[in-house]
Amino acid sequence: MGAILFSLVSVRGASQKAVRGESTFLSFSQAQSVAELPSSRSGLVPFIGDSMLGYLDAAAGKLYAKPYQERAVIDAWGWITYDRLATNVQLYGTDGKGKALQAFAYPWFKASWRILVRADQMGIARIDEEGRILWEKEFSMPITALDASSFVLAIGLLDGSLYILDTQGKSVFLSQEDFHEVRTVYGVAVSDDGKYVAVLKGLSPQKIETYRRSASSYVKISESSLRPESVLQASMAFAEDDSHVILARGNQLLYYNVKANYIKQIEVSTGATQDGLPEKGGEVQFFALQSPGGATIPVLQVQTTDPSDTSILILKHGLLELVAQGAVSLSGGEAGLAIVYEDGVQFVKGWRP
Repeated sequence: MGAILFSLVSVRGASQKAVRGESTFLSFSQAQSVAELPSSRSGLVPFIGDSMLGYLDAAAGKLYAKPYQERAVIDAWGWITYDRLATNVQLYGTDGKGKALQAFAYPWFKASWRILVRADQMGIARIDEEGRILWEKEFSMPITALDASSFVLAIGLLDGSLYILDTQGKSVFLSQEDFHEVRTVYGVAVSDDGKYVAVLKGLSPQKIETYRRSASSYVKISESSLRPESVLQASMAFAEDDSHVILARGNQLLYYNVKANYIKQIEVSTGATQDGLPEKGGEVQFFALQSPGGATIPVLQVQTTDPSDTSILILKHGLLELVAQGAVSLSGGEAGLAIVYEDGVQFVKGWRP
């Protein structure tokens, strides 16, 4: 599935800089059941960890959590659990009540989108909070990358094609490659306002392309080649302010300035010294995550020799802003920042990037 699967301080650990805002740690051992969630979703921050998911009530400072197995995705309306074979797909509302979905598919949530990617990766369906199919679309090649804003959904295919769909499933833009060149899409990122779409494609060389919205469609405004040591798997994320994209390719992190068409490799330290600051060394993999605001983009860092050894790095314009050692995921919004650990959630109220 490539990039689709990574459709997955007080800070309690070490931090490169102090966190701005009031910080509270809420333990899973003291969390309330999701069945006790208030009826209003206002101020709720959904989160998901390695084995726990749920919601943080920012206003009340309460945590509502539920254990899960295998894999899951979550949003403001509930969550879906599933296994690695795209079977046993279970849909839950915020009250914790579930039902089986008759589908062999991988769920993918972002912004206002709830997407089911067919198990053969040759089609998608958009569903509502009740699991009803709103529309479906099939493709001639397997899907290799997905990303979305509230306005559009971008889909990359094995043959290098890029589809951009509106909320009704209608095609806004289509870019197809000729059959004389292998240009598989390995990553795609859409800016929050849907104005820009960045795409990583190709084998040797790999290229990053940028498309900008123009009238009712998109036009390619730039294309740049990357260094020849390209790896296949990639995850990408746009900063909320549209200024840049962070691209994670295995153990590489790249900063891409969209408007200046400028690329540089980010050198970050890994591990931690006794005083809590990062140090160099160790084999790691990086996964770019959704921006929690402004010019920041978080990155999940995983030690390849010990997958349970993780950290969240928050980068601001490609520079290390914050290190959350031991964190496994992060959620952000107007209410604040929720950093998820194995034993609970650190909530930073009033955090501003």
